Amino acid sequence: MTRPQRPQRSRGMPKRASVDRRPNRMPLLLVGGLVALVLVAAVGSIVLSAANPDVSQPAASVEVSGTALPALPDSGTDPAIGRRIPTLSGTGMDGKQMTISADGRAKVIVILAHWCPHCQAELPRLVDWLGANDLPSGVDVVGLTTAIAAERPNYPPSKWFEREDWKQPTLVDDANDTALNALGIGSFPGFVFVGPDGQVQQRLTGEIGTDQFAQWVAFLGAMTEAG
Repeated sequence: MTRPQRPQRSRGMPKRASVDRRPNRMPLLLVGGLVALVLVAAVGSIVLSAANPDVSQPAASVEVSGTALPALPDSGTDPAIGRRIPTLSGTGMDGKQMTISADGRAKVIVILAHWCPHCQAELPRLVDWLGANDLPSGVDVVGLTTAIAAERPNYPPSKWFEREDWKQPTLVDDANDTALNALGIGSFPGFVFVGPDGQVQQRLTGEIGTDQFAQWVAFLGAMTEAG
């Protein structure tokens, strides 16, 4: 805002200051400049959003084909072992189409909820292990971000993954947790170890640690080598 100028004073009796009738264009220039700045910022925001999509909401939809896995029981034999995983299709954290399926490659599906303290503890360990170790040929590690809730802590998950340097391809679940339910997991973090034939070899939940994670990755690698 421009400060009003103090009117000039004359010697002797005060006289009424002459009034400048010319229109003051300064407010119009200021308004025009502000509008231009807002437009530039909006365009820049759109460009950045397109280049770096921020997946802060559940995916619009996740499609499941094949038979969903039975729920993982609290104890006893896992009825999903030996069953083929269903195909999960949706949107990845990068905003592109992503599918998790029995595609001939062994894989570990890591299931994470952004608000889960156990997931928050486990994720950095996995990141460190993956950064220090090469995966066996034919073995992939993929993620599933699920149970996404804006009102819960550590939201959005995209910022969490970026902060922790999680680089694995990660599918975004929908508002109904369709992918989670198809994998039969009820607590976090969850792990589904899948052989190259697409069959479940093991499902685990909780903080399993990198030693157990590494053992199962090596097991899947050996399966792949054996053909």
